This record gives sequence, C-alpha cells and structure tokens, in this order.
Amino acid sequence: MSTDAGGGQVASAGENAGESSRNFMILIYALQFFFGAWFVAHGLNQWLDFFPRPKGSSPIARDLIMAMNAAGLFPMIKVLEVITGALLLANRFVPLAIVGAFPVAVSIAHLNLVSNPDPMSKVVGVVIMVIICLLALGHLDKFLPMLAFNSGDPSDRGLRQFFNKK
Repeated sequence: MSTDAGGGQVASAGENAGESSRNFMILIYALQFFFGAWFVAHGLNQWLDFFPRPKGSSPIARDLIMAMNAAGLFPMIKVLEVITGALLLANRFVPLAIVGAFPVAVSIAHLNLVSNPDPMSKVVGVVIMVIICLLALGHLDKFLPMLAFNSGDPSDRGLRQFFNKK
C-alpha cells in the first residue's frame, strides 16, 4: 500500500491483482461445491427419489429421457454425475472431474436449451454451461498442455512419472 497526496492509502497494482486472483479462486470454489452438490443430488435422485425427476417439458425431451432409460444409459449418466460431483465436493481429481462432467453438462444444457420450451429450462441450460466453463477456466493451467498444437512424440515419461520411476 502506498499513500496518496491526501494521506489516504492506495492499493498497488500487485495488491489489486492478488485480491482479484483471490476473489476468482473463491468464486471457482463456490461454483465447484455448488456444481458438485447439484450433480450428487441429481445423480442420487435416480435411486433415492429425493424429489420428482424431470420428465421433460416437450414430447421430444420426454422421448429422449425414456429412450435413455430404456437403453440403460440414464443410470450410467447418473453414476457419472455422482462420481464427478463427489470428486468436486471432496476437492480431489478436480480437473479429471471437470472433464468427466463436461459431456453430461453439455447434454443437460442441450436438452434444456433445444428440446424444452419453458423459460426455466433455458435458464438451467445457460447456468450449467456457464458454471462448467468457469470451472474449466479456473483450472485452465492444468488443461493447457492438452491444448498444444503439436504435442510431440509419444513417450513413456507419463507412465514413469505416474509410477514414480525415473
């Protein structure tokens, strides 16, 4: 902190950046825990019936949900929701949980934005995509190596690192 001409204290640029980084971290953690709880609750609802399961507010949405149930896909999606949600809540393997949750979140958003005509569905679709994208941005440093245009030749370096062998 420095003092301005009037004797008041002025935050330096570094302090403002630190405060901004801290606020971003708090936001990401809040979204992570909210999203994790949302996924765990909706995933477990498949078996525990905490609240009525949405049937879809249009014929195509209902048909899609019924088809996923009949094909056995819906229970698998719900297991993935519970696992990724629990990982987010436990703050463990968070980048992996985000990657695992992404296709489920995109599917939920698509169903709500394209197939359901009601305004609340539209809000849910937008909110889920905003949250998952912000979570990914909050961990972008972990994803940047995957985004390399030319990642080089395959190697066993990752396996050796994983098993702590040199």
